[in-house]
Parts: sequence; C-alpha cells; structure tokens
Amino acid sequence: MAQPLPLQIASWDRTTNPLIGVSEAVLVRMYADVGQPMQFIDLPARRAGLQLASGEVDANTHRARDYLDANPGVVAVATPLGQVQLRAYTRDPTLRLAGWADLPRWRVAHLRGVVRVEQLMPAGMHRIEAGSLRELWRLLASEAADVAIVSELAGSPAQRPAGVSGLQRLDIILDEHTVHHVLGGRHAALAQKLNAALLRLQASGELEALRQSTLQALLKRQGGG
Repeated sequence: MAQPLPLQIASWDRTTNPLIGVSEAVLVRMYADVGQPMQFIDLPARRAGLQLASGEVDANTHRARDYLDANPGVVAVATPLGQVQLRAYTRDPTLRLAGWADLPRWRVAHLRGVVRVEQLMPAGMHRIEAGSLRELWRLLASEAADVAIVSELAGSPAQRPAGVSGLQRLDIILDEHTVHHVLGGRHAALAQKLNAALLRLQASGELEALRQSTLQALLKRQGGG
C-alpha cells in the first residue's frame, strides 16, 4: 500500500527560536502518532501565513487566534499547541514599561509576520522588524533598538542569548494567548485526528515533559552551552 505524501508544514525562524522549536517537537510526535508523514519547509512567518491561506502549503506550525479569525478558510487543531506570553527585553537598566501605551517612547523591535504582535502595537510607534530571533537580539546588542517584543512559551525562563550583554526581561506580561496548529481547510479530517493525538499526549503527561525537555535544550544551545 502506497504511503501518503508528506504534508508540507511551513515554519519560520527554525534555528534560533525556542518557541518554534518546542511546537515543532510536539508536531513531530503528533504526526507520527496518526501515521501521517510530514516535513517542515522554511518560510518567513508572513509568507507562511499567506501561502497557507492561498493553499500553496498544507499547514503552518502554529498561529494565534487573530490569524484564524482573518482566514476562515483554514482549520485549527482544537486543542492549543501551547500557551504563549509576549515579553519585553531590553539592555537599558533604567527602562520601565507599564503597558503597550508606553512603547511609542522607544525604538521597538519585533519579529516580522507575528500577527498578534502587529495588531496589538499602538499607532505612532518606531517599529523595527526582524526576520529572526537572532536578528532581534542583534538589534538590541548594537543599540539599534531599545526594546524587543518576544513570544515565549508561558512560564519559560528568561532567554540568555550568547553575545548580548546586560540583557534583561521586564516583569510585565504584555499579552497571553494560545497558539494552535493550523491546516488548510481540505485537511479538516486530519485536524480532528491530530487533536485526538494531542489530547492523548496531554492526558499522559508526555506533552508537558516533551515541551520542557525541548525548551531546556534549546535555551542551553542559544546561550552557547
């Protein structure tokens, strides 16, 4: 019997972003459990979203509800892949941030194509888009940006990337939301199977164990360990 063709999952910032790495690790396990071959393809986040909406790729690693609301032709795995927080990083020890309304005072770096961040940012901001998390840290290290907005798995330790001295994560949580694995509408039946697999991993405790082991390994690698 012929094997099904690998599903094409568009993913981004794959070598530097712990959040993406954790989601990919969970997806590898979910797809194996349902017997569906898959492969990740590298695309910028914005293009990945556009190509899923147009049917050029089969799926995106994960998306927030904002993307789903704007693209009714896609289908989400009902159970969240993770809980995500938007956190602010800076190298300025005097910088204080009470909320989004304070951000227009500074040069703010963020990842290009992260819909949730783009929608929450107030008007009149000095925004600097980065193509990867590595580029985001470089903007802070070179003092080209004052603040960086980063999506992180809720409860994760502060990131300590190599080569960025004096980096601190501010205490404020700017936003908290779920992210879901999303597929083209033609894969609705597969989305239901994947949801059942994710629920099984969740119930057994394997999901949280996989998240934490993957996250710790990626943070260690990011710090040069």
